[in-house]
Amino acid sequence: MADSLFVIPKSSPAARVSLGFMAAAGLIRILYFCLTPLTPWLFWIHLALPLAAVVWFVLSVMLWGETEPRWTAISVFLGVLFFLVKSFTFATLLHTVLCILLYLTVLALYTLTIWGMIRTKVLLYPLFGLPLAYHIFMEDIQLYILANPRPPFVEWLPEISVLCIMASLLAVSFAIRKR
Repeated sequence: MADSLFVIPKSSPAARVSLGFMAAAGLIRILYFCLTPLTPWLFWIHLALPLAAVVWFVLSVMLWGETEPRWTAISVFLGVLFFLVKSFTFATLLHTVLCILLYLTVLALYTLTIWGMIRTKVLLYPLFGLPLAYHIFMEDIQLYILANPRPPFVEWLPEISVLCIMASLLAVSFAIRKR
C-alpha cells in the first residue's frame, strides 16, 4: 500500500483537541447510559457502536496518525453507521432522507480525503463545521436552553456527546497535514 497523502501529527494542538473531544464524547455517552436503563438494542446501537468508533478513532490517531491515518476512516464508518440507524427514528421521512444523505456524504468525503483521492482537506471544514453550528445554534438552543420547561440535564448528554464527535472531526480536519 502506498503512503498516505496526509498525516495526522498527534502532537499538533488540533489533534490533541480532537482527541480530547472524542474521548469526552465516549465518557459522556458512558455516563448517560449509567444513568439510563439499557435494552439490548440501546446497548449495541447507542452505546457499543459509538464507543467502538470513539476508541478506534483515538487509537488510530495515537498509533497510526503519523504513518497511516487512513485507519481513522473505519471510525468514521462506525460513527456513520450509528447515525444511519439513528436516522430511522426521526419524526419525518424528509428529515431521515436528508440526514442519510449528509451522513453518507460525510463518510465519502472524509474517506476520499484521508485516502488522498481528494487532494485537499478544505472540504472537511464545512463538512463538519456547518452541521456543528446548525446543531448548536438552530436546534440545541431551542431544545435545551430556551425550552420551557427545560429538559433535565441528563437528557442533554447524548446531544453533547454528538457535538463532541462533530467538534473532534472538525478539529482533526485542522490537524491533517500533507505528507
